[in-house]
Amino acid sequence: MISQSAIRNFNNPEYCDILWEESYLNGWRSHPTKAMLHGLYFEQYVIGSTRGGEIYELPLLKSGKLSKEQTDLDKLIERAKDTIDRLEIKLLEIQPEWKHKDLIGHPDALITYKGEKAIMDLKYTGTREDESCRWNPYAWGKDLELKDYSQAIHYVEMHYRMHGNYLPFFYLVFGKSGWVKFISIDIRLETLEEYRETIKNYRNDLKNFSPLPSTDYNVCEKCPLQCSKRAIKPNVINIEC
Repeated sequence: MISQSAIRNFNNPEYCDILWEESYLNGWRSHPTKAMLHGLYFEQYVIGSTRGGEIYELPLLKSGKLSKEQTDLDKLIERAKDTIDRLEIKLLEIQPEWKHKDLIGHPDALITYKGEKAIMDLKYTGTREDESCRWNPYAWGKDLELKDYSQAIHYVEMHYRMHGNYLPFFYLVFGKSGWVKFISIDIRLETLEEYRETIKNYRNDLKNFSPLPSTDYNVCEKCPLQCSKRAIKPNVINIEC
């Protein structure tokens, strides 16, 4: 099945082919990092579920008490629920799985915003409110126009293919330090046409896909897969002077 992350990472030259094959063709899943776990915990308690209905809890301290990280998250969760109410957002469908032919999508929620049906993705981030998207792809601060919005494009396109109409798409982003951003993604028809071409090219490229391992030692050292083909020592860098 073709997901937005499969396409994005397939076309990312820095993403290892072996990791891509294991993740998207063979079903391998890594354990969530600490940052991912915090995001999943936040999502679970704000809208009521994570993808697949999995339950995530944060580890207690050795004393059995809640960590400061969890108490801070719990406060932000309550604030997020209140923000959703203030925005007049109503949750219609939480964590649906969409399938259309060979496409698959997992939006966080179908909602109504001020009475109009829309798609929403909920985000929790530890980045600063003013952090630039130019240098950090996970930021939601400055230079928002530079972010990759293929997730939004994929879900809007899927809904159109399934139901024949385009829905608005919103990101509701909560920062660890307390900032909040509600972002409407206005997708042009030209952008959707380009994405349809991207899907077509992906299908064709996948037919001749022959995975090659990364030769970058630093990439392999951080890779959660730790396969037998990984680079086990750094390459020599030759400098001529």
